[in-house]
Amino acid sequence: MSLKGFLFDLNGVFYEDNKVLYGAVEIITILREKEIPFKFISNNSTLSRRLFTKKLNEIGLNIFENEVFTANYAGFLTAQKLKLKNCKLILNNEAQEDYESLTKNQRKIDGIVIGDIGNSWNYKLMNQLMKNILDGAKIIALHKGKYYQSKGELQIDCGAFIKGLEYVTGEKAIVVGKPSKSFFELAISDWNFREISVVGDDLFNDIKGGNKMGFSTFLVKTGKFREDIFRKSKIRPDYCIESIYKLKDFI
Repeated sequence: MSLKGFLFDLNGVFYEDNKVLYGAVEIITILREKEIPFKFISNNSTLSRRLFTKKLNEIGLNIFENEVFTANYAGFLTAQKLKLKNCKLILNNEAQEDYESLTKNQRKIDGIVIGDIGNSWNYKLMNQLMKNILDGAKIIALHKGKYYQSKGELQIDCGAFIKGLEYVTGEKAIVVGKPSKSFFELAISDWNFREISVVGDDLFNDIKGGNKMGFSTFLVKTGKFREDIFRKSKIRPDYCIESIYKLKDFI
């Protein structure tokens, strides 16, 4: 394979429920020894990039902050690019650190950044966001995930609520996380090559996103992978491997 770099999903690929998966650390070691560039790309929106990197190291992955690119950080870069001045953050407190320069002022709310807030969604919040959007605020969706895995079960993700806001306001969200092209372009903005492979457990966010970019793709059979969903889907990876450990056969 003529690959020069890798983009890795994290949750479900390198760890599950804060436990590092077999072979994950070895793959990182091999890539560093061979001096193959790689980055970890995640739709995580519950932590700032700094805190997310800290968490990854605490569970046993030896990762540097500049190797991590998250939807949360992409949202900040996008809001900056749009020259937004005062964003309402639908984010956990631990994720808001990245946006300090775009909040806490007296200007009119001109952007709403939406990420993962678990079961804190309710009618009152949705109604207030609808009013902000109808008053001109742009919707920045950190991702439109359908579901995620927690404790071995699939859970509804924030994409359902973002779709609802689009429906009632007639406004389209600016999606900055996977599988958007803008996310991948931002993640590799400091790479001067395109021979890249995306490795993930999500057919839509990882595999479809990578395919649309013209990258090669690896689907791992861990994390949120489900055989029945895979069989029914028209999305196909270039390679399907049992786990991240099996990637060593390709590098």
